[in-house]
Amino acid sequence: MTQAIQFPNETRSNSARQVVSEHEALALRTFTPTQAVLAKSAGVFHWTPENRRLYDYSSGVLVANLGHNPKRWLGRLAGYMGWSAEMLKPSNGFDDYYAAVPLTAYNAVTEIETRATERLVKSLQASPGGSRLQTVMWAASGSEAVQKALWACLHRDESRDIILATRYGFHGKKGLAGAVTGCETDHDRDPRVKFIAFPMAECDDVSKYGATFDPAPYVNELEKVWAEYGHRLNCLITEPYLGGGGSFHPPTAYLQLLQRFCRAHDIAFILDEVQANFGRCGRMYAFESHGIEPDFVTLGKGLG
Repeated sequence: MTQAIQFPNETRSNSARQVVSEHEALALRTFTPTQAVLAKSAGVFHWTPENRRLYDYSSGVLVANLGHNPKRWLGRLAGYMGWSAEMLKPSNGFDDYYAAVPLTAYNAVTEIETRATERLVKSLQASPGGSRLQTVMWAASGSEAVQKALWACLHRDESRDIILATRYGFHGKKGLAGAVTGCETDHDRDPRVKFIAFPMAECDDVSKYGATFDPAPYVNELEKVWAEYGHRLNCLITEPYLGGGGSFHPPTAYLQLLQRFCRAHDIAFILDEVQANFGRCGRMYAFESHGIEPDFVTLGKGLG
């Protein structure tokens, strides 16, 4: 972390920032660390150790879709896990453990996992555009979800080694997820990844929303990509809106164009909804709003 900032009358917060600065000096916490110290949260608010209230405009960086610590959700979680007030009572000295759903199952299966899997598949397939989404592969993070989707596509046909990614997207920081993030001028590019244009000038202001979209430049670019790489093209990954590179919401016609290109050439179409799913774009899943049917959709944040 960068040098710790200090504020008057924030003794506990200043101390926490100093500890992190000294002991995690080289740790990359985020690209934009705020150094805010949080003691508790509820709904859309945080409180510092000094009880200063902060408004959370980022919704926990797009994770807390229901707000922080919602009572109804926590109550449902406790019910699923088998937790109760009884388990918090002091032990009688003979039994120090409580029988509940295990917090780690590693290479085993729990019923709560099977219920979650069934409900997620049912939800996806009941949504307009979700008919191709038939199975689930759980992951530990959004980056890992993207990596697994890309690995699955590459494994489908190892002779097709080229991945298309829309420019300036954010899909993660590590491995292949990092490789499809950003653009071709970034450092340490994976040679298998080729970037294509994402509409920005067409949607850099709300006054342009709903304007007629000219697909010609994007059609021409896709035709050139196909002419150059042909059947080496394996998959295409994009986002329903550009978040990491600025808030750009592309015209529906653009996403439909990408899907038509993928269908015409048997290219797997991956929609990265890690930060767009579970109501962020007005529908349960963002693909519902665009009349598209992705082959893979990566989910996270609100889902987690």
